[in-house]
Amino acid sequence: MNQIFATTIASLLNQALQLNQTSLAALDEITDKVIRINLIGIESSFSLFPDDKGIFILNNYQGEANVTIEIAPFTLSHLILNSNANLDNTTEINIIGDKEVAVKLLVIIKQLDIDWEKQLSQKLGSIVHIFGDTIRSSKNSINNQFNNLETNLIQQLNLPTKVEMKNFTSAIEILRNDLERLEQQTQELT
Repeated sequence: MNQIFATTIASLLNQALQLNQTSLAALDEITDKVIRINLIGIESSFSLFPDDKGIFILNNYQGEANVTIEIAPFTLSHLILNSNANLDNTTEINIIGDKEVAVKLLVIIKQLDIDWEKQLSQKLGSIVHIFGDTIRSSKNSINNQFNNLETNLIQQLNLPTKVEMKNFTSAIEILRNDLERLEQQTQELT
């Protein structure tokens, strides 16, 4: 990531923080911390320097970091955009240093609940609401079509459902635990 891109990301992030004073105030908890993000696969890194006014980002900062997050770009976007994703349930992530700083930053970013439609309508007028309604309607239709496709594929290909897969993996986990206990008991007897 070059410095121009890092500065652009910082600018967008800081504009969003200015629209959400709660998240901006929450930066106090991690002020004066250095958070390095190493993007796996593209061999790029950038460091975040939060303070009470926003976040400054430097490309390839060589100084010490309080926490380093090693993550693939796709995984990073999934972590930020998926409301259920967190540092504990996301695979392909390595955290070195103060994990609590990384957790606080992620919470702050996820709490950036900006009404972009309202912001755009202030600049462009009421036409934005029409586009917003159309996009939401399209999204719901696409989600329904995807769910129908998934259901049809499962039925046609005789694939197990999500519930059946969950039950199967749970049964395997129980079997694995039982096998480990049996192995331990066998070792104790010998």
